[in-house]
This record gives sequence, C-alpha cells and structure tokens, in this order.
Amino acid sequence: MNQDASSSNPAGWITEKELACHLRISLRHLVNLRKRGLPHIQLGSAVRYSLPEVEEYVRSQRRLSSHVERQKRRAALRSP
Repeated sequence: MNQDASSSNPAGWITEKELACHLRISLRHLVNLRKRGLPHIQLGSAVRYSLPEVEEYVRSQRRLSSHVERQKRRAALRSP
C-alpha cells in the first residue's frame, strides 16, 4: 500500500481490506487473527480496525525463534 492506511480515514478506523493490504496478509488470515484476539470493532456486518491498536497487538504477539531464545538464556547463564 503506497499511502498510510490511516490517512484515508481521518477517524483512524480502517477496513479489513485496507488492514490486510497494510499487513500484507490475506483477508482469510486476517479473519483468523481476529478470532484469536486481534482488536477490532464490529458494527453490524462492518468490521473496522484501529491501526495503533493493531500495531500494539502485533508487537505484543511477537516471538523470537527458539534458537535466539536459547542463545539469550545461555548468555545470561554465562554472565556473573
């Protein structure tokens, strides 16, 4: 998406299609994320997302690979 998704809507709420494009994922995957807790608001059949809330959710769900986690644990054990 060339322009920021939130700039097209001054209220800050974006559609499913806009968010899927922004995150570069399919609509189906977006629906699955919503079922697992992605913050959204639903008014009738219309679903809207707040980009700052979604970005915070994505950051909170971020996980390091198990290899990186093992390296961090080993480094912590080695330090005095």
